[in-house]
Amino acid sequence: MSITPWFRRLSAIALTIIVSLTVLALPARAYTQDDVDHLIWSQECIQCDLSKADLSGKDLFGSALREANLSEANLSGALLNEAKLKKADLSGANLSGALLMSVTLSEADLTAAILSEADLYNALMSDTKLLNADLTAANLTAAILSEADLSDARVRNATLSKANLKGANLSGADLSNAIMRNTKLSKANLEGAKLFGADLSNAVMPDGTIYDGNVSKFGAYH
Repeated sequence: MSITPWFRRLSAIALTIIVSLTVLALPARAYTQDDVDHLIWSQECIQCDLSKADLSGKDLFGSALREANLSEANLSGALLNEAKLKKADLSGANLSGALLMSVTLSEADLTAAILSEADLYNALMSDTKLLNADLTAANLTAAILSEADLSDARVRNATLSKANLKGANLSGADLSNAIMRNTKLSKANLEGAKLFGADLSNAVMPDGTIYDGNVSKFGAYH
């Protein structure tokens, strides 16, 4: 009996395993300097990979970054006013002190991102993931956060006056000392949210009523 067919099958299997292990051993692709240069020059980098890129302090005003991978990127102090970041991956990114006025971040992933002291005035952040994000002292005045997920986010000392949080998930979020005057919280989930010292004057609560000093009925702490 010939062993050639059996040997060939064995060789094919071995080759497949070797190729698979080689592919797995290759380093994951991240950004290149060409990617960064292209973004700075053209203000556009749609669906590109800029993960872990250092863009701190860069002028990215109005940049088109839809569906871009900016996970763990350093965007601290960057100018991103009116930038288009719909469905972008910004998980773990550092946006502390960034200027993000009128930015589009709808459906973006900002899980565990750092947005402390960021200016998000009038930002569009509907359906945005902000789980475990740090929004300490951020300016979210008039921001649209409808259906956004801010569960376990740190939003202490932030300004959310006139912000739209309709249907947002704020369970476990820390909103201590936040300014939330005229904020819309209709149908929002406040279970376990910390609202110690928060200013909720004229805020619309989850049941559609105006804030009356009682948040415990919504499962929050005040």
